[in-house]
Amino acid sequence: MSVLSLTSPRARGLMVLTAHPEGCRVLAERQIARAKEAFPKPLPAAEGKTALVLGSTTFGYGSSTAIALKEAGFSKVIGLGYETPPTFRKEKVAMAPAGWYLTHALHTAYPEQRTYFADGFSDATRDRVIDDLKSGGEKIDLLLYSVAAPRRSHLGETWNSALKVIGEPLTVCGLDYASGQHKEVTLEPASELEIEHTRRVMGGDDLDLWVNALLYGGCVNTGFKVASLSYIGPEFEPLRRIYWDGALGGAKKHIDMTTAAQNARLSQRLDGAAFSSMNPAVVTGASVAIPAMLKYIADYLAVVDSGIGAYDDPLDVGVNFTRALYDDGEPWRDMLDEAGRLRLDENELDPDLQKAITGSWADAKPGDPPPLTVRGLELFKKEFMQLFGWEVDGVDYEAPAEFLPDLGEGVVQLVDE
Repeated sequence: MSVLSLTSPRARGLMVLTAHPEGCRVLAERQIARAKEAFPKPLPAAEGKTALVLGSTTFGYGSSTAIALKEAGFSKVIGLGYETPPTFRKEKVAMAPAGWYLTHALHTAYPEQRTYFADGFSDATRDRVIDDLKSGGEKIDLLLYSVAAPRRSHLGETWNSALKVIGEPLTVCGLDYASGQHKEVTLEPASELEIEHTRRVMGGDDLDLWVNALLYGGCVNTGFKVASLSYIGPEFEPLRRIYWDGALGGAKKHIDMTTAAQNARLSQRLDGAAFSSMNPAVVTGASVAIPAMLKYIADYLAVVDSGIGAYDDPLDVGVNFTRALYDDGEPWRDMLDEAGRLRLDENELDPDLQKAITGSWADAKPGDPPPLTVRGLELFKKEFMQLFGWEVDGVDYEAPAEFLPDLGEGVVQLVDE
């Protein structure tokens, strides 16, 4: 065994560089326990099925939905994420990302699971997954696409995504993570080239390549479904301009068009379906760096904490998604909006909740935020640190932790250090 004591995280700016193995393990096991409570017995429509989850190795939508699918009756989940092992620099150890330890916990709970540590955008990765499915006689019932990345390379070209608005610059009073202060920030508009680059990275091109590879490889079952996990948010001008009406939203709209075309094809050929799943806002590694998004989610958490509305964390989202698809009577068919998107964001869009959130923005000005926002940032920070295994209740951070666990044969490592 390789153990060391990790009493506090190492960070660079807003980046947490040190994951805590024991914290990740405990958090994953608690999510599994919650999923078991949600599904005390398998859902007949889910039993025996196999899912391929692209983006399964971080504490977010992908891993939580994978857990829910397993506890609902799926016989196998095949995951994929870009994770690197611990590295050794003389006498110092650089810890693996949280996803390494999350994956270890999931494989301990589900020995039949298979996970690829690989670049999901790579043709070589896609070919390897297809070859393994063929050689193992496996077929996929559900493709879950939960991919977020700053860049993508394909056929010798590399594109970088941009979190920028479209049209006029946007100035808002956001929230600074480090100081805890309200801070006025201006988001510049994206150029046409930046908009196209963002679409190439976060749009539907990669998803289409995966679906085509699975279809042409004969690796899907009748009833095959494709779901891209996405976000649209409320009709709240600052957030709407940053996300859905911004460069990133343009990419998400491209995924909508992609899944609509796939839906027409799959429904005709395989009695299948494809759609985007519009999930509620949750705490992520990306949201901490966007002052306006940070303020929105912090106020969201605080408003719920005060007794208004409800907050669905990623495990709630995974359970709700699984029930929508595999409960009796195919509930998902009645949960599509006019654009064919599966809507799982009902709690976030509750009018009373949104009224309270937008009310906290009305008088926001640079400097000390009001108590509600202070409380929300406190809740946000705790959940944010848990993404890396820190501040998990009940974990002894003074005790030595295993930093190089044996991941077993179920993990296929295609990523170098």
